[in-house]
Parts: sequence; structure tokens; C-alpha cells
Amino acid sequence: MARPREFNESDALGDAMNLFWQRGYENASLSEITEATGLSKSSLYDTFGSKHELLLSSLKFYEDQLVAPSLTALEEGPSPRAAIAKRFDMVVEGITAPGPRWGCLIVNTTLELGARDAAVAKRIAAVHAKVERAYTQVIERGQAGGEIDSAKSAASLAHYIMACLTGIVCLSKAGFDAPRLREVAAIAMQAIR
Repeated sequence: MARPREFNESDALGDAMNLFWQRGYENASLSEITEATGLSKSSLYDTFGSKHELLLSSLKFYEDQLVAPSLTALEEGPSPRAAIAKRFDMVVEGITAPGPRWGCLIVNTTLELGARDAAVAKRIAAVHAKVERAYTQVIERGQAGGEIDSAKSAASLAHYIMACLTGIVCLSKAGFDAPRLREVAAIAMQAIR
């Protein structure tokens, strides 16, 4: 009879996600992963398959635990434009909070591996598609209500927002403070009229 696992898989995945988020995929050694998760190498491989599979699972975990819940802000608020502004604020607050600036796991991994790892690129593309859909939908609601110019492509505006958010994350890692990042967000909001 197989011995039952003596760890919480979700906790271990969260610990691995945080390590990849902080250190990157290539800089996170197997010994650091086992230390962070508390798993032996054999348990790690039995549960997640490989370091690469663990990264892919960590990206999905990040999407489910952090990205998807943050998108609910786009469904709330007095108006679609206010909802978009609120999410910009949430992102800026999150990436400039006291403590180390890790940025965004999706952006970090895109920069590290996105151009040379097909499986990672596919996982990242799925996350980007989900976020862009959410922005496209809120922009379409704003257009239907006359709050956002319907002559502008909702999909193009969503792409623009994604580019601005990625830039904001990168600038935060370079040490830009919250007021400067809010200026970038304010300029982005001017395009969404």
C-alpha cells in the first residue's frame, strides 16, 4: 500500500511559486526549491514531475490565486472607467507595497523564458488572454454606456492597457515609486475615453 502524502500540495505549490517569483526559474536551484517547499527531491518529483512542470503549475497557481481574483475589480464600481482605474490602483499598490519588489510572476517569467520555452509561452499566453478578455469586456460595457468612445477598438484598448500594466510592473522593479507609477496609469486612463 502506498504511503499517504504528508504535506499540503497547495502550500508546497505556493511556496514554490513564491521562490520562482522572487528568484526566477533558472536562479532557483533544486535545493532552494526543496528547502522552500519542505519536500524531499523524491516527493517533489513524485508530485510535480520536474522543476519545469513545477514552474508551469506555479504559473497556473498564480493565475488562479492572484490574477483571477483581482479581475473581479473590473466587474465592480460605479462605472467601467472607474473599475479600470481601480485595478490600475490595485496593481500599483501591490507592486509598491513595503518589502522586496518582486514584480509580477507572469511578467518576470515572460522576460526570462517566454521567447525560448514553448510550454511557458503557452501558459503565459493563456493568462494574458484571460486578462485581456476581462479588459475587453469592461471596455465594451463602457462603450455601450457611452462612457468610452465606441469608435475605438475595445480589443486594441485592452492590448494597450496590458502594455501599460507590463511597463508599470517593470518600472516598479527598477525602483519607480507609487506616485510616478500612478502618473503612468493616469495617462493610460486618458486613452480610455
